[in-house]
Amino acid sequence: MRTNLQGLAGRRVTLTAVFWQYGTYRGRGCSGKTILLRHVRDLSGRLLADHTWINYTAGFDAAGEFHRGDAVRFTARVDEYVKGYLGENIDDRLARPLAVDYRLKYPRQVEKIGRVDPGVRPVPG
Repeated sequence: MRTNLQGLAGRRVTLTAVFWQYGTYRGRGCSGKTILLRHVRDLSGRLLADHTWINYTAGFDAAGEFHRGDAVRFTARVDEYVKGYLGENIDDRLARPLAVDYRLKYPRQVEKIGRVDPGVRPVPG
């Protein structure tokens, strides 16, 4: 769980992160593009999440093509959701129980702010 995002639920915040890769999703009759961001931090440098998947929106598209290691700054809304297995298979329910987690939604004001070496783990803080 991303507990550092918990206190920000329902608020729009400015964040920095490192772009890692593009992805896609399919479900409920629709599909879309996503991106994986790592080392998500607030403007004071506090680590909020080691990674998060976020929808690839027009803001990311306008910022241009991203490559692994591109540093990005953006605003997003923090939202809570329930994750886990909702099906009827008991073994899967035990392996992935329901839990509250936090995600980033509606990214805006996206801008590239530099690059970091993706092979080097950032210093915390």
